[in-house]
Amino acid sequence: MIHLLAPTSPDERVRMVAEHSRGFIYYISLTGTTGVRTQLAEGLRDRVTFIKQASNIPVLVGFGIAGPDQARDAAKVSDGVIVGSAIVKLIEQNPDPAQRNIRLAEFIASVKLAISDLN
Repeated sequence: MIHLLAPTSPDERVRMVAEHSRGFIYYISLTGTTGVRTQLAEGLRDRVTFIKQASNIPVLVGFGIAGPDQARDAAKVSDGVIVGSAIVKLIEQNPDPAQRNIRLAEFIASVKLAISDLN
């Protein structure tokens, strides 16, 4: 089971999740619903830093990661990024399987390239 933390998670929940999590912790980077955003949430660096100090497993950031630039910014403060809504949007916009596969491959390659030199 992958545990989720949000900006509204109290410190005591962060510590509990850090203690019981395996694999990675999924940090929901903003309040509200998932989807494409134009910028990352304020305070992201501080919150992820706090979670990482409480845990010895990776912390990944998701929700609102729309493309390579935001993925790079999120990856600078975390151990990885999750881009689910952006991928779902590409699938919806490309009903032809061949075209969809090309667009998905291009998108994933652009995110990978954006974060590859951070490690």
